[in-house]
Amino acid sequence: MNPKRLPSLLAMLILIGGSLPASGHGYRLGNIKIVHPWIMSIAPSLTHDTSGAGYLVLRNTGDKPDKLLSASTAIASKVELRFSDKTSHPPIARQTNAIEIPAGGEVRLQPGGSHLMLMGLKQPLKEGRHFPVVLHFEHSGAMAVDMFVQPNAGDSIY
Repeated sequence: MNPKRLPSLLAMLILIGGSLPASGHGYRLGNIKIVHPWIMSIAPSLTHDTSGAGYLVLRNTGDKPDKLLSASTAIASKVELRFSDKTSHPPIARQTNAIEIPAGGEVRLQPGGSHLMLMGLKQPLKEGRHFPVVLHFEHSGAMAVDMFVQPNAGDSIY
């Protein structure tokens, strides 16, 4: 290899690597870190209204807030953003147009709280499988992440 080309090659790899997964269950897109996207496995029988809830953590390492505006996947008819309304009794998840990720903060999409609702599933969610979900952010852009199908992960993954 030509030693004069080494700095150019390293710079190119750094630029390309900025949008690649940080690890098997973690991703980075600009100032947003996406940690352990997962969905709980469900029974193999599907009906036209079968849905599942997707979970992950969104961390904003920047000094400006960002918003998750939408999500999409080929295995569901649509994906809704759900925000946990803790002011109602009992707390319920309502559809929302965006989930804000504060500067220097994080938002946990987790069981019993805010989540991604995958509606009209087109295939069973079998434990051990994974599928892509595209997340669309207001400032950071869009990124596909693998959502892993597993039993309840609890707090141990975050």
